[in-house]
Amino acid sequence: MVDVTLLHPDDDPVVVGANWYRFTSGEQIVNPHVMSVSFIWIVSGGGEIRAGGQSWTVDAQHVVRLPWHHRVEYRANRRGPFHIGTLHVVPRYDRSAPVVPRVAHLPGDPLLDDPARHGDAAAFRPGLSTMRNAAARRITEFGTIAIERLGEGAFDEEYFRALGRLILFENAAWADSHAQQTAVPGSLELMMTFIRHHIAEPLTVARVAEAARCSETTAQRLFTRHTGESMQAWIRHVRLREAGSLLRTTGMRVSEVAQLVGYPDPLYFSRAFRRAYGVSPTQFARDTVRP
Repeated sequence: MVDVTLLHPDDDPVVVGANWYRFTSGEQIVNPHVMSVSFIWIVSGGGEIRAGGQSWTVDAQHVVRLPWHHRVEYRANRRGPFHIGTLHVVPRYDRSAPVVPRVAHLPGDPLLDDPARHGDAAAFRPGLSTMRNAAARRITEFGTIAIERLGEGAFDEEYFRALGRLILFENAAWADSHAQQTAVPGSLELMMTFIRHHIAEPLTVARVAEAARCSETTAQRLFTRHTGESMQAWIRHVRLREAGSLLRTTGMRVSEVAQLVGYPDPLYFSRAFRRAYGVSPTQFARDTVRP
């Protein structure tokens, strides 16, 4: 089912927050009053997200949307806790007030009653999608851009208003993943899980295919049909997403991160990372913040 929520001409959305967060083993966090429409994407690992009376077990490739003024609970797996990206949009932010680039989420926060911020909890229902949905994938790409821009310092209000509008346009094409997930063959899920669990090791098509007891030809066909890219490209994207998470949420050196995500040559890793993200691994690294 496609959400057909469209922007009214007078709507003036703005991005007020975006960040990476790396959970520790079994960590639980509750944000009781999140005054934004939030998008959460799983970079690696897994866990559970609860909001709006719903619960989702998520891992890499999942994207969750949460409505205006929601309560959210994160529960990370004890083995392989998730690393996430979060993006927060205020659907309508009065032009008469300067934008405060921060999302309210705890009792007593004065922004909870900010008269300049407006949203409708019924306009954006909770939903789960995946990177296979183009709109959800583009929203996470905008989220990554927002994280980078917010990390640069000065807040450009017009930039983040324009970005907010683009995100809500993409949201109009949001598609929940229920039908998609049931259509993914078990053998492909096995291979994806194997890749995530062995990301630091050399991964050939033959080795990954063996994990699902299928031929190399079948393995390649499954990746192309259900992800839209070759197995090698999918592995590369998983490696670089994990690298981005490690760089932002740990104090590891670039060479250490490269080894952990399967790049024995740090120079080659740095070139691949720059091609994917547009900046060097060192420039990309940022401090850990709360989701």
